[in-house]
Amino acid sequence: MKFLRSSAIAALVVGLSGPAVVTSPAAARDDVPEDVAARRNPAGELSERDVRYFAKQFKTKCARCHGPDGGGGGEEAAEQAVPPADFTDSARMSSRTDGQLFYQILMGGGERCAMPAYGPESSHGWTEEKVWRMVAFVRRFAQHTDD
Repeated sequence: MKFLRSSAIAALVVGLSGPAVVTSPAAARDDVPEDVAARRNPAGELSERDVRYFAKQFKTKCARCHGPDGGGGGEEAAEQAVPPADFTDSARMSSRTDGQLFYQILMGGGERCAMPAYGPESSHGWTEEKVWRMVAFVRRFAQHTDD
């Protein structure tokens, strides 16, 4: 708990002392290049097979922080200096572009959080197409809470 308080204080000091201010408490990165942030997801609709596949990927790679339901309450969430994104929060999700989500998954959390990179240059080696499909998958969490 002491580590979390120290991390929160350090994050506040860093945020107040320089131009790199986090605009959203759930945003691990604010360094998304404008051209990437403006990109729309080319993946289109996911097939049922895709949904099953990415549900399995999410469960094994993302749920420990983002929670099994995408709500940000995974078993390791409390250990993170920046809270994992709540993908069920439709307001938050509508404030993030496809390109921002893509970049986060592609490049990881950077210095602010423990989220690993999943892009082609990472140890996970996901193709850009696979990253875009994961963006489409995580968008489903917010869509299903609005039903």
